Formats: sequence, structure tokens, C-alpha cells
Amino acid sequence: MKGHEGIIKLRLAGKAPELVLLDDLPFPSPMVDWDVYDCMPTVCVHGDTIEGLDLRFLVGCKVSVTSHTEDRAKRLFNACKEAGAKWVAASHTELHGEMAKTGWMDFYNA
Repeated sequence: MKGHEGIIKLRLAGKAPELVLLDDLPFPSPMVDWDVYDCMPTVCVHGDTIEGLDLRFLVGCKVSVTSHTEDRAKRLFNACKEAGAKWVAASHTELHGEMAKTGWMDFYNA
């Protein structure tokens, strides 16, 4: 997992990002240095074992999950809910060259 350290610092300071992007695409996200570039908080979990992720930094947050497989999208969706996220939108995105198509999608609002 990469990109979560800045979110943890925010949380320890009593703040929370408006939205966290959780990327699980077949390439490393260039946005994991979001705090350096003043961008939307982005966490890359590609290649990580979902059941081993510590997602407590998502408690009370809104989360957008994008994954390259339906199975991982569903597992990340459930992991975010279990971690205490208040709002989760997740989708399986099929990449065909430069074209992207949404497959499975779900939304949760606590």
C-alpha cells in the first residue's frame, strides 16, 4: 500500500480528507505522492493482499475504489465498509488500450 501515510498524518492532526481514492489498477499510481503535489488523496493497493490491508485511516471517510478485476473491487468495497468508511463507491474498470469501460459497480452510504 502506498500513499496512505499522508492521510494518517492528517487523521492524527484531527483532520480528514473530503475523499480518498483507492486505486487497484495494473500499474502503479503516479498520484501516491498526492500530498507533495496538493492533489486528491490517493492510495495504491495494486498487488497487495486485500485481507492484510490496515484501512483504519478510512474511518468516517468517503472512498472511491477503482480496481482492474471485479473480485478485487468487491473485496476492497467490503474492506472499506468493514474499516468504517461512511461512504464507498466502487467499480471494476476494464481497460482496453486507452478506452476504459465500467463493469461491476456498487455504492454504500452508512
